Amino acid sequence: MHFTADGTYQFELFNAIKGYGFDGPHFPGASVAALEINGEHKLSTCHSSDLLYYIIEGQGTFNIGGKAFEAKIGEAVLVPRETEYGYWGHMRALLVMTPAYTEGCETRTDKSPRL
Repeated sequence: MHFTADGTYQFELFNAIKGYGFDGPHFPGASVAALEINGEHKLSTCHSSDLLYYIIEGQGTFNIGGKAFEAKIGEAVLVPRETEYGYWGHMRALLVMTPAYTEGCETRTDKSPRL
């Protein structure tokens, strides 16, 4: 599957994350998003997909299942489905979701991920 600029859509989360999503209409196996993060992603749980973040630039702190750790350029972070997660910092990242993102697959809260 080839993800092209023609297939992108723009989104914003928590007034801190801007992104461009790439979904292949005939490829439910994965979706991809390019993220620019300047703030925090509130605690959330993705019920249907595993999430893989690859940090392209900057650094941040991830809270996955109640454990926090820093991630920086060149590192990857895996969030298994059904695991509460959140993060904060200033970074650019590539997000791969498998299977592909579907509307309503995630429960979001207003809780800060900072421990």
